[in-house]
Amino acid sequence: MALARTKRTARARSTLRRKNLILDQAKIDRAKRNLRAATETDTIHRALDAVNDLASFQREVDAGLDALLGRGGFADYFAATEPAP
Repeated sequence: MALARTKRTARARSTLRRKNLILDQAKIDRAKRNLRAATETDTIHRALDAVNDLASFQREVDAGLDALLGRGGFADYFAATEPAP
């Protein structure tokens, strides 16, 4: 419950702005069903929150894997062959 309250509080403090976007209606409808959102606006808010949560999770996973690599406890067989730009 605390997580839900934190997100609502953060959203309430954010600056809301009207946007005029051209979006694929089928994608919005699918996301609305998947996220069980009541409105299209709520769908977009939840989808953006999910993207940000996923990015944070990926950073945590990457940091954990880097720590394992540093200790020699994990072999990275999928290391990039070229340095990232």
